[in-house]
Amino acid sequence: MILTNYTPFLKNLLKYISILLFWGCPLLCFSQYKLKDTTKFVTNNLPAYVYRLDQYKYKNIPIIDRKSIVSTLLREYYIDELVSGNETLSKDRYYALSHHLSAKTFNSLNNRDRFNYCMMTQEYYMQNCGSLGRFKSTGIYGAFYRSDLPLEYWSDRQLQFLHKNRKEIIGYVDQMWSDLKFIGDNTKDLLVELIMWEEIPKILQQIELSPQDNSLYSVLVQIMMRAKFTIFEASKIYEQLYGPESYIASQIAGTEENRTAIVDMAKKCYAELDVIPNYNVPVYVRQSRPSYSSDGLKEELVTRKKDWPLKKVQTPIFKIKL
Repeated sequence: MILTNYTPFLKNLLKYISILLFWGCPLLCFSQYKLKDTTKFVTNNLPAYVYRLDQYKYKNIPIIDRKSIVSTLLREYYIDELVSGNETLSKDRYYALSHHLSAKTFNSLNNRDRFNYCMMTQEYYMQNCGSLGRFKSTGIYGAFYRSDLPLEYWSDRQLQFLHKNRKEIIGYVDQMWSDLKFIGDNTKDLLVELIMWEEIPKILQQIELSPQDNSLYSVLVQIMMRAKFTIFEASKIYEQLYGPESYIASQIAGTEENRTAIVDMAKKCYAELDVIPNYNVPVYVRQSRPSYSSDGLKEELVTRKKDWPLKKVQTPIFKIKL
């Protein structure tokens, strides 16, 4: 009796399963066929993408093993686009270079590929419609950017990797330095983020080649500020850039006197820290907004400036006539 009652239900169930198999199998086979083209897509586009990296004028991309990470980006980008239903992939806009890797792929990378990925793709991004933007002028700023973050920066997972492997990252930067024709924004960000006092001699060498580049002096003052170098903290330049009356756009004039003073203090900073055995850089916590590099730090480590005073506003009361 029970079996008889379930017979129509079972017939309908088998009917629906048959329909799904009839329509689903061709789609699945087609999808698998398209996924087989992944290798072809990577092979066809890899040369153009690698050439594109050489055309960057604002950031540095390591040469060592760059094809490996570009291939990974192309492969995952291609598969993600297929899954989302986009079968007309643009080959002219190089979208794969800004593709964010999945957690599984990111965690599977070796440190070299992960470093190359961080230098190539900064996962944190903000549109240029607010208060953010890099400062460019004849002055020397105490920060590259408003709110202490540029338009592009590293995400939590990228910063955790960079800080955790600081010593190895410095080695990668040393290997990369000989190939640099200029110091890109991402390299400057990295020097400051990891407080790379070890690279001060190389920065000074670059200043000799480009003495008018104020952003290099800005790198030096930020490294000395974050390293809590006492000679710099006692200077007039520090007072102007980071003192009680300073703000995010504080700057000093790019005069020969100021440049010379910064270079001299940077030399002393390197000489002092270089002789300290097993010196560990201090933890830097940004003041102006939650820091991606200070996630998990205790609140008492943060030294904040006074907030803007609140202004009491009288809200008018409206009576509604019924």
